[in-house]
Amino acid sequence: DGLPEADIAQAVGKLLRKFTGDPTLKDPSKVVRHAWLKDEFALGAWSYPSHQAKHEDYFELMKAEPSESNPRLLMAGEHTHPRAWSFMHGALLSGLEQADKIAEFYKNNQ
Repeated sequence: DGLPEADIAQAVGKLLRKFTGDPTLKDPSKVVRHAWLKDEFALGAWSYPSHQAKHEDYFELMKAEPSESNPRLLMAGEHTHPRAWSFMHGALLSGLEQADKIAEFYKNNQ
């Protein structure tokens, strides 16, 4: 939560260039995040699915919007992983899966 947004943008840009193999990709122009550990109402809390949630719901959360061929919005985080919800490694795994979708999109659209 304490990293400056410029440092995050630079690190994300470096990762995207590495994964896509495109050294001309620029760093993101904006970082949107929430400081969960500093949020007085969350205090670093994690998610827990409703008793009405279905396993398929996680796959809906991981779908690219508006479509897989045009991924403009991708959700990642422990709340989106079908097997590791509410755990740090679920956040990591879902982030890696979504990053793969971004890399694949850029690879196929150069």
